[in-house]
Amino acid sequence: MAILYVASEASELKPFASMLTGLRKVSWPIDYASEGILEGRRVLLAANGAGPKLATRAVEVAIRAVTGAELSSSKLEAVVSTGYCGALDASLRESEIVVATRILDLARNQMSDCAAVTSESKFASGLMVSQDRVAMDLAEKERLLGHNAIAVEMEAAGVAERTKAAGLPFCCIKVVSDRADEAFRIDFNRMRTTEGRFARGKIGLHAITHPKLIGELLRLRRRTQDAAQALGDFLASCRINTAAVNTPDE
Repeated sequence: MAILYVASEASELKPFASMLTGLRKVSWPIDYASEGILEGRRVLLAANGAGPKLATRAVEVAIRAVTGAELSSSKLEAVVSTGYCGALDASLRESEIVVATRILDLARNQMSDCAAVTSESKFASGLMVSQDRVAMDLAEKERLLGHNAIAVEMEAAGVAERTKAAGLPFCCIKVVSDRADEAFRIDFNRMRTTEGRFARGKIGLHAITHPKLIGELLRLRRRTQDAAQALGDFLASCRINTAAVNTPDE
């Protein structure tokens, strides 16, 4: 059996990947794919860019590859949407783990239940909003908080829909990269390609032409590196209950 973990960027997965034995790259037609073993279970890692469409593509590629293998060790046990999220609840701090009980697809106004997670490590849990854009400022975060959500992210709705269509358990485990009281001075939504990926060249050029933003980018890089490490530690130690879903939020 195997568990598939889907993120936006490879950097979100690499600390977790470093904890796997027998880690190797997988030749899938997406941005990043690898596999390894964790405590006797096969782990598949995939990243294909930001947003639901690219995340859905990663899940589809993985399901086809696993189905084609026709091996018992390759059968998927669950799919996990993972990576960074933005806090909406003021009590959440950077690098804090958030396990979603349900995902609200904001574009479709649809809810998806999530498989339960157990861990000896601390984590927050609650409704998570999924939208195809970065929550840029305090006003936007305040509006999203109105859905009674504790965090916002960009890929889980796409992953959940494709996973449920395949009849597989879905789980969402994220790590906070920005607090509820923080805003971005760089409009990352304008720094995406037509496919939805973040265009690093555009971001770098914008920083060069706006030198006051370089410090913010460096701080964000350090913040996300720390968050990815915290996420990797949690993923390696938690357990996903594929037979149960979390209790819905009131």
